[in-house]
Amino acid sequence: MQTFLTKTSMKKVILFDYLLEKNGWCTLKELQTTLKVTGKSILHYIKELTKLFEIYGDKIILINEENKRFCLKKEEDFPSYEVYLHFYKGSYNYQLIDFMYLYPEKSLKDFAESQFTSISTVFRYAKLLDPFFRRYQIDFQPYRLHLDAKEKNIRCFYYYFYWNSTHGNGESWPFRSELSMIKRYMESFENHYKIKFEPLQQRIFSYWLAIILERSRLTNISIAVDIKTVINLDPYFQLLEKWHAESDMTLSENELYFLYQVIYSFGIIDGNSCYENSYAMAHKQQITCSYQAVENLAAVLEKKFHFHLTMTDQELLFNFIAFHERSRLFYGNTDLFFNRSYREEVQVETPKKYHLMESLHETLKQKADKKLASVLENWEQLFLSYYFVLDYYDLFVSCYKPLKILIQDDLHHTHRLWLMDKINTYFGHSYTFAFYDYKTKTSEVDLVVSNYYFNTGETPLVLMKNIPTERNWRQFGELIYRLTNQKDTFA
Repeated sequence: MQTFLTKTSMKKVILFDYLLEKNGWCTLKELQTTLKVTGKSILHYIKELTKLFEIYGDKIILINEENKRFCLKKEEDFPSYEVYLHFYKGSYNYQLIDFMYLYPEKSLKDFAESQFTSISTVFRYAKLLDPFFRRYQIDFQPYRLHLDAKEKNIRCFYYYFYWNSTHGNGESWPFRSELSMIKRYMESFENHYKIKFEPLQQRIFSYWLAIILERSRLTNISIAVDIKTVINLDPYFQLLEKWHAESDMTLSENELYFLYQVIYSFGIIDGNSCYENSYAMAHKQQITCSYQAVENLAAVLEKKFHFHLTMTDQELLFNFIAFHERSRLFYGNTDLFFNRSYREEVQVETPKKYHLMESLHETLKQKADKKLASVLENWEQLFLSYYFVLDYYDLFVSCYKPLKILIQDDLHHTHRLWLMDKINTYFGHSYTFAFYDYKTKTSEVDLVVSNYYFNTGETPLVLMKNIPTERNWRQFGELIYRLTNQKDTFA
């Protein structure tokens, strides 16, 4: 956050975040204590936020009760990150990166002049970008405004930079290339491939086409021989060449190879099985690093979970290869502005799943050769994809010891069977249960469910009506979540 925000902007962001999380009234004194500023400063920040929220209409409102207490109200689906981005995009360093992309031939002196400020001021902020770029394995030379890394890494950086900051606004177009021209190229692509882009695919492709067209005029991109070999194995690469030849674009052969990688790695052609299958087959024939990563995953899942991953499923193979290929184009967390770490979130929310994921990662690296192990080092980016794999196949659940539940009520046995079935229906996709009846001692189970109160000792009790209410189910869900994460429930 400090990379982009001034101290004052950071105070405003912290204020917004506090009001958002509070979800209720806050007093002026409370906000003064939290932000460690004067009441006058708080009221100034409140005034600025109120003015900012006007552009969103009634979707978000800051209620000010006589400058004494405040409450933030927003619609459920309002994208709060838009407010954060407002401050990020107003910062020197956001403007600096944007300037670097748009004017690659210019220097820090030119940027300072464009901002009507001194070189020393912008240099002070530019120095903060050095560690920021390092986490993506990119070297930054502030005076020259130069990025030193492989061209594919630099292009991916700019893609994520603009994607994360503008794609939510359908009217925003951050590139110099005319959007109308880009749309013509995409329509021609659809005609050649006989497909129809979804709006999201169209947006992704438009960003990438602009970046490739603009960066290709500045520098050549190099493509490894083994990557070219794989792409040449795919007969549909000729379709891409034909599309390019019939346009007025003048991309080099290497640029077409790179564009091919982007099209498949970023989901631009998702949902078209003939192209996906051909792509997957080319990787399989060459036993590429990404294909080996899928083989490695299959072997580890078999060993750790006794789960057989079907390598003959072409759709599965394509998707797994594609997310590995995407991770090879750019190192690090793709959430450039907020640096949101899914690893850290899972560690806090579900520590046992986190430890299982880290154990999986270690096993994957141990079984990998040197080249594949280097790919797996990009774990911050790969973590979420592997997490989804385990969750999709219910492999987390398979590692839990069953949660022991005693159902004891004063109704007949049929009701208890009905209640067991309901619990499994509502929660069985996320938890494994073992049910016990009244013959079992409460001390031998993890949880007791009953329609009347009795002393269960140290074992938690959930009281449920004969036909459980929404509140009953909510309490039950909260309790089993807490128990699962507190107890040593991994098998």
